[in-house]
Amino acid sequence: MNGAHSGANEESQMEKLRRSARIARIMERLGRLDDGTLEVLDRMTADALVGVTAQANPPAVSRRQFLGAAAAGGVIVALTGGLTLWQLSAAHAAALEREADRLRRIIALYEEMDALGLDDLILRGVGAVASVIETVRDLATRLQEAIQSAREALLDFQSRFPTLQSGIRWLRDILTTLSQRLTALENEINGALGLTSPVAETVGGFLSRILDRLPGTFGRQIRGGLERMGEVVGMLPLLVQGLYTRILEPMGDWFNSRADAGLNTWLVNPLLHNVLDPAEILIGKVAELASAWEEQLAAPARQAVARREEIRAEIVRLKEKGAG
Repeated sequence: MNGAHSGANEESQMEKLRRSARIARIMERLGRLDDGTLEVLDRMTADALVGVTAQANPPAVSRRQFLGAAAAGGVIVALTGGLTLWQLSAAHAAALEREADRLRRIIALYEEMDALGLDDLILRGVGAVASVIETVRDLATRLQEAIQSAREALLDFQSRFPTLQSGIRWLRDILTTLSQRLTALENEINGALGLTSPVAETVGGFLSRILDRLPGTFGRQIRGGLERMGEVVGMLPLLVQGLYTRILEPMGDWFNSRADAGLNTWLVNPLLHNVLDPAEILIGKVAELASAWEEQLAAPARQAVARREEIRAEIVRLKEKGAG
C-alpha cells in the first residue's frame, strides 16, 4: 500500500513537472505572439477559468485569423483538461498546419518572384521605348512640316501652268509669224536670183548682188554691215526650228493645264498622291502609336509599378510590426 502511495506521489510529481514545463513553454511563446492572437488567448483562458469548455462553446475565430496567427509564430493554447489547438481535433490541426505551410511556400515563391526585379525591367523597357517613340514623334512632326511645305510648293508650281501656257502660246505665235516672214523673204530672193534654195544659202548671194550695183565708195562703207545682216538672216531659220523642237514642243507637253497630262501626270500628281499623301498617313499612324503607347501601356505600367512599390512597403511594415 505504501508502494502504491509512493507510486502515486511520483506520478503526481511527474505531472507537476510536466505542467511546469508546459507553462514555461507557453510563457516563452507569449512574447512572440501578435496582438490578435493574444486577444484570442485572453478570451479563451478567461472562459476556461470560469468553467466554460471549449467543446461546448468554442470562440469564433476565423480560419484566416488562425493562419495569420500561425504565420506570426503564435500557438493558441487553452488549459481546459489538456493541451488543445483551438479546441480542434488533432487531424484538423494537422490539416491547418499543412495549409499554413503551403501558404508559407506560396509567400516564399511570391517573394522569390518579386526578387527577380521585374519592376525595374518594366521601367527600363518603358523608358527605352518611350525614348524611341519620342524621337520618332519629333521626326514625324518635322516631316509633317516638310510635307506641308512641299505640298504648298507643288500646288503653287501647278497653279503657274496657265501663265506658262500663255507665254508658250505667245512665243509660238511670234515664231509662226517670223517663219512666215522668212518664207516670204526666201521666195523673194529666189525669185530675184532665179534660184530655189533656202534663204540661209541665198541671202549672202542676194546681198552681194546688191553691193555690186552700189557706187564704189558707198558700197565699201556698207559692205560689212550687209554681210553681218546676211549672217543674222541666215541663222534665223535654224533659230526658229530650234525654238520649236527644243523649247515649244517639250514645254507645251510639260505644262499642260489638263490634270491628266504633262507634268501633272509625270511629276505633280505622283508626288502628291504617291509620296506626300502616304507620308501624311504614316505621320498620323505615328501620332496614334505614341498616344496609344502612353495611354494604354506606359502610363498604366508606371502606375502599376508605383502601386506595387506601395504594397511592398506595406508588407515590410507589417512584417516589422509582427516581429516586434
